[in-house]
Amino acid sequence: MRVTGALLLASATAVAPLFAQAPQKTFDVVSVKRNTTAAMASDTNTTPGRLSLVNVTMLSVVLRAFGVQPPQVVGAPDWLATERYDILAVTGDDAALTDDSRRAYLQAFLAERCQFRFHREPREIRVYSLVPSKTGSRVAEHTGPGDYAMRVQPAEDGRLRLRSTKGNMPRLAEILTGQVGELVVDRTGLAGQYDFTLEWAPALNAAATGPSLFTALDEQLGLRLDSAKTAVDAVVIDRIERPTAD
Repeated sequence: MRVTGALLLASATAVAPLFAQAPQKTFDVVSVKRNTTAAMASDTNTTPGRLSLVNVTMLSVVLRAFGVQPPQVVGAPDWLATERYDILAVTGDDAALTDDSRRAYLQAFLAERCQFRFHREPREIRVYSLVPSKTGSRVAEHTGPGDYAMRVQPAEDGRLRLRSTKGNMPRLAEILTGQVGELVVDRTGLAGQYDFTLEWAPALNAAATGPSLFTALDEQLGLRLDSAKTAVDAVVIDRIERPTAD
C-alpha cells in the first residue's frame, strides 16, 4: 500500500481510545539518513515486513507512533518539524503493517534511536468538530471503480484544492487539522467513501482569491467546523535527540 504525503479526546465524545498500549515490537533493521533535497513532499511505502518513510520530519514519526495530531504534541524542539529524514525499516517477518501495528514499532524506534522520553497529561486546547451544516451535507458517495486519493494541491489564483476519490471523513478531519492549525475531530456521522472537490483561499496567502476554508466547507460540501475548548490527552516530550545517521 502506498500513501503520498502529511490524541483523541479524553471524554465521552472521543472518537476512539487514546494511547492504546500495543505489545512492544522492534524493527530487525533500521536505516536512517538525513534528506537534504529541499523537497516538501513526503512518501510512505508499506509492504509486508518493510516500512519506507521518505523525506519525513521526526514530528511526523511521533504523530504516527501515537496516532495524534500536531496540537497534541507538547514540548517539541524546532528541528523536529523542519529537519527531514529517510527511514527504511525491516520487521523480520512477512506480516503486513497496519496503522495500529506500525505504532508499536515506531514507538520502539523513537525510544532506541532518538532517546525519546515522554509523559501523558491532559491539556485544554481548542478543538474543531467537523459536522454537517444546518442544511445538511452535500458530499457525494463514491460509486463505481476508482482508487483512493485525497490530495491538497495548488489551484488558480493562489487557492488550494482538495480532490477526494473514495475519501473518508476521518482523513478529511486530519487534512483540515493541518490547514487550520487546531485539532479537527470528525463528528459528521458519515461513514462511507466520498468523491468531492473543495477549493479555498488559504489565510496565509493574502494574494489568493476565493472563499475562506470555513466558507468553502459550508458552501461546497455542506459541512462546518464548530469550535470549543476541550480537554485532550497530550504527548508531552521530556527528551528527544536527533537520530544518528547510518
